[in-house]
Amino acid sequence: MRILRIAAAGFGLFANVAFGGSALADTQDASDGGQNAVQAPSTDVGRTGGLFAGSSFELATGTDYSVGHYGAAVDTTVWSVPLDLKAQIGRLRLQASLPYEFIDGPGQLVGGVIVSSPGSTTATSRSGIGDLNLSAAYLLTREKGLVPSIEVGGGVKLPTAETSIGTGKADYSVNASFYETIAPETILFGSVGYSWLGSPSAYQLKDGITASGGLNFRPASNQNYGVSVAYREPLAAGLKGQAVVSPYMTYRFSKLLGLTLYGMAGLNNASPRLGAGIRLTVFQ
Repeated sequence: MRILRIAAAGFGLFANVAFGGSALADTQDASDGGQNAVQAPSTDVGRTGGLFAGSSFELATGTDYSVGHYGAAVDTTVWSVPLDLKAQIGRLRLQASLPYEFIDGPGQLVGGVIVSSPGSTTATSRSGIGDLNLSAAYLLTREKGLVPSIEVGGGVKLPTAETSIGTGKADYSVNASFYETIAPETILFGSVGYSWLGSPSAYQLKDGITASGGLNFRPASNQNYGVSVAYREPLAAGLKGQAVVSPYMTYRFSKLLGLTLYGMAGLNNASPRLGAGIRLTVFQ
């Protein structure tokens, strides 16, 4: 097996905070469909009647950007334009995300990360539909005193991308998240999980632990500000784990429309150097 530098493409965590009765921070890895996500259990229910009474729905799109060397001699730049769907049905949350990817540089997306041969200078450009990410989570407990809100979930990445963009293999993940109020308008959140990555014939990827956490501050009912940190164990022998820090903000313009902005910086050379993203969300 070749020695590879591996780092997340758009590993930046975009914040898409729930603005329901308890604004709990949501941060999600834009490249792996939320394998490292901390997702807020929404308490904003009852807006839809009939069969889906007590439910809420969201549709979001925007763009994610990341850039880094990933061990190569030149940068690999990734732009992603996702279509995100979310349904909150009582304590059950269902999500789906399908991106369109633009990649420029020697690196390529493998298992939701960028892979590049050390010293490579061969830069290529390609684009196309990415992998479909599906996830579900269930809120086990709501915050009460010293007992935090706890949510458990899992996800699957289906290989819908061409092999020049994705691995052609499915990935799977499980995670548990918590949310705890530590000061007025301030919430501590975190998540720990495990992901199983399908390896193509050219690369042997490693399964591993994922973790993330941060603080969310809500000065007003329609605003959230926060910062999150995410880590994943090394994806191949001899490599460092991926680590990024991501500040974010969200603003709810009305009952129907919200905006999210985030930035991202890698904490080591196994991670993307810089990244940013934006989401426009329509609520139903």
